[in-house]
Amino acid sequence: MKIDVLQVPYDSGHRSQRMGSGPEHFVRSGLEEYLEKRGHKVKVRVVETQEPFPLEVMTAFDLYRQLAKEVRKSVEDGRLPLVLSGNCGAANGTLAGLKEERLGVLWFDAHGDFNTPETTPSGYLDGMGLATASGLCWKKLSGSIPNFRPVPARQIIHAGGRSFDLEEAQLLMKSGVQVVTAAEIQAEGVRAALEPALEELNDLAKVVYLHLDLDVLDPQENPANYFPAPGGLSVDTVEEMIELVRSRFVIGAIGVASYDPAYDPHNHTVKAGMRLMAAALKKK
Repeated sequence: MKIDVLQVPYDSGHRSQRMGSGPEHFVRSGLEEYLEKRGHKVKVRVVETQEPFPLEVMTAFDLYRQLAKEVRKSVEDGRLPLVLSGNCGAANGTLAGLKEERLGVLWFDAHGDFNTPETTPSGYLDGMGLATASGLCWKKLSGSIPNFRPVPARQIIHAGGRSFDLEEAQLLMKSGVQVVTAAEIQAEGVRAALEPALEELNDLAKVVYLHLDLDVLDPQENPANYFPAPGGLSVDTVEEMIELVRSRFVIGAIGVASYDPAYDPHNHTVKAGMRLMAAALKKK
């Protein structure tokens, strides 16, 4: 497979800090060689902001605009975009760059990312990434992303969550997003918990964007960042989830986000992330 690894090395508008250092760490740790050994042809490039002064919202949306153009270029060149980003909100650029009209979203994340400016208790933009993608907030700015179209909530599956703000959880329940929690996956098994949601999505989409926030993993085994949520999933479990998705859908793009190497001194999580990327890139 021909793959474009697109690095977005920013966290909250700041380059190469905190989770913004994650994309470059993956590349320095041998991601390109790791994928090439598995038969893929890999090119790596970096997405940079055009804004001279870092402001969280302004810089983030500028990055989404630049990323959308890069993803579109990859797709037109017949290459699969693998986006490594500090923040989950980069998914809005990735989604805009894809050509599919009936696109599904698989969002693997410990957190909901479904707050809006009216519900957020923190004001953290990245906690609004999925809500933005579904068209609930930041409508004017998301409209500035080339070819951005909100993804209907019923075409989104959120899986592996276990840390939701109260109003965020209520909004998710009302939205129509299918939510499969980490507790359900652990209690019922991957297939029993996830397959009903995939069956429903199968009627609405054939191509999906696979979003992997690495804090979906158990932080005791694979720490990802400053926002650990207990009760996470094992690497084996997430790999099984990816394989189930891959067996039913074409994966049009992959996003890997929210990895801060400062919390992973022994590189356990970077290795887990590479393993999960490779699983998503396997042929059927």
